[in-house]
Amino acid sequence: MSETYSGTPIMVRHDGGTRFIASVRDHEIVTDQMEHHGGANTGPTPLEALGAALGSCIALYVQQFCETRELPYAGMKIEVRQKNEKNPNRVGKFAVTLVMPEQIPEQYAAMLERVVQSCPVHNTLVEGAEMTVDILVPAGHAS
Repeated sequence: MSETYSGTPIMVRHDGGTRFIASVRDHEIVTDQMEHHGGANTGPTPLEALGAALGSCIALYVQQFCETRELPYAGMKIEVRQKNEKNPNRVGKFAVTLVMPEQIPEQYAAMLERVVQSCPVHNTLVEGAEMTVDILVPAGHAS
């Protein structure tokens, strides 16, 4: 029995050098390597895009939380810092700082951490995700 996946598949194609373009619905996201790693620096690295996804998801959840409670959120900022590790090569730690534009009542300030921790990107990183890989090679092109 085959599994059902949500949404349209994200398609990634090579665009020369170390540059790749991910097609997500009707959008394109460019990733590249920094110049000192052989790239042209035309976009974030894939690991930087991961941090951007985390920060963007947190921002959305905080915005929705504030909007439903009529709390100020315009101008809020999310800073995501990443600590890279080796063996295996990965992000070993994310440090997230939420900067609110104005003071909010203490009763809501205490809830914000739970809101941050409820975003699906956070949950995916903390809980992990199963991954399967299929490699398709056209017939007659094997090495």
